[in-house]
Parts: sequence; structure tokens; C-alpha cells
Amino acid sequence: MDIVDMPIEQIKPYKKNPRKNEKAVPEVVKSLREFGFRQPLVVDSSMVLIVGHTRLLAAKELGLTNVPVHIASTLTPAQVRAYRIADNRSHDKSEWDVTLLNEELGELFEMDEKFDIHFMDFSLEDFKDKEFIPDLPNEDEDEKPEKKPILHVECKDMSDLDELFQEMNDRGYKVKI
Repeated sequence: MDIVDMPIEQIKPYKKNPRKNEKAVPEVVKSLREFGFRQPLVVDSSMVLIVGHTRLLAAKELGLTNVPVHIASTLTPAQVRAYRIADNRSHDKSEWDVTLLNEELGELFEMDEKFDIHFMDFSLEDFKDKEFIPDLPNEDEDEKPEKKPILHVECKDMSDLDELFQEMNDRGYKVKI
């Protein structure tokens, strides 16, 4: 697959894109700042965007002048339309395995306790699943509890904060608000 560095003004957004991306742009901006471009935009031979509308908006917001692009010149017009829709639709079908997510976040915090989880855009809704918040060992166990990661959670309002506070206290965590 060929990827070229292309001036951003040459890329034309698809005017009939049915996906509304504006709310995701701030998170993608944070991701691009943290990790850089790791996935190219995909355009057709007329430089009309197929995949990457949110990344394009984020790149513009960051003031980037060039972005990595793959020109999908071998796709038929029907394949271009289908790919554009399929790429966005697949996200809707995904779910989190909260047990594995918990393990990944735990290992991430072990690597870097100061890592800022905010740019990943997690909210209280992501933490409501009981499996996500690990239980502390029983007090009669000989083993000391593992060092728990520091989680920074943004709550929409005080009722969310109260609910999370109570849940964490019920599980034996020391909570600071």
C-alpha cells in the first residue's frame, strides 16, 4: 500500500458523508497530539475522502499542512461508497470486553502512573459495569492488596459523582474527591 504525504488543501471532504463526526474531533485532536498520524486518510483518484473524515477535521484544527494519504485508485465507484459506509458502520458493532480493558488500563498505569486517561474520552458510563472496577482481596487473605491505579474520572453531575463514590467505598477503595 502506497502512502504519500499530501497537502491538506488538496483533499476534498465527501459532501454526502452520512456520519456526523464533529463530536469526535476533540478526542482525535488529542490522539494526534499524543501519537501522531498512525493511520492514513484514504481518498479516491479525484482526491475525495473515502475514510478519515474525523482525522481530516482534527488535522485542520491542529493546523497541519500535510497529512498521510492512501489513494485507493483501484476501487470502483460502488466499492468506494460501500467502503465509506462499512468503515463507519463497523465501529457501531464493537463492544468493550471490560475485563480485558481493566487489565490493559491497569498495565498502562503500572507503566506510567501519571498517564492522562482523559484523552481517551472515558466517562462514568464506561465505569458503571461492576466488572470494570476490580474487587479488593478479602481482608482475611494473607496477600496484601495490589497497588491500585489512580483513576481520574469526570462526572457529568453530582449524582454521578455520589454513585461512583459510594460504589468505590463499598468495594474498599480509598477515594478522594
